[in-house]
Amino acid sequence: MGRSGKGEKNGLYILAAVLLAGPFYLNDFANIYVKDWRWWLFLDYVGVKLFPFLVAFWLLYSKRMGASDFGLTAQSLPSFLGVFLIVALVGTAIDQNGYRFVAKLPGYKAFGGMPAIKSPAWNWVDLTFGLLMVGIAEELVFRGFMATFISRYMANSFGIVLISSVAFGLIHWSLGLHAVLIASTIGAVFMIAYLITRSLPAIMFAHFAINFIDFAGVIPKSMFKFV
Repeated sequence: MGRSGKGEKNGLYILAAVLLAGPFYLNDFANIYVKDWRWWLFLDYVGVKLFPFLVAFWLLYSKRMGASDFGLTAQSLPSFLGVFLIVALVGTAIDQNGYRFVAKLPGYKAFGGMPAIKSPAWNWVDLTFGLLMVGIAEELVFRGFMATFISRYMANSFGIVLISSVAFGLIHWSLGLHAVLIASTIGAVFMIAYLITRSLPAIMFAHFAINFIDFAGVIPKSMFKFV
């Protein structure tokens, strides 16, 4: 590949990074300024669910990138189950216990948060379908694509884990520094699992499970609290 071809490829990946990751950072403004849960859901589903999927579909359909660039590779059933269980348990343990470890660290308070969904039906839709889409979209962008993107500039696994976990943590910026730290730590677990397996489906479902346990109130959180 010549210099012009390599430059075009780099430009494509940079454009893809902006289009895929950018909406996640902008979406947190809805936590601050949008108080109506219906508008909040609309912005959330369009901005960080539908839009990233459309961008990924365009990149795949046009053959500018392949499925493996997004971590969409086959995985044996034993591997899938093992990765799912380990990542879900480790991530939930960090989510449910980590805040006690960072509570005394300096930081900043949350600027806002998701408004309460007043419709029971819509609330359940968001806790199931919505959280599943969160797990899929965030893993496609911040693990699958991010590993491909960063590895174009460095081969060091530690660097890939560090940069991607910070990038992932910062999409939670409106929730306060402690939330960013916890999300970054869980993101590091996700990326380590991905670099080992090079397959995202099990991690996507583990991501969903961690969020479902945290938000749905169906499974007692006390089962995962150790400190």
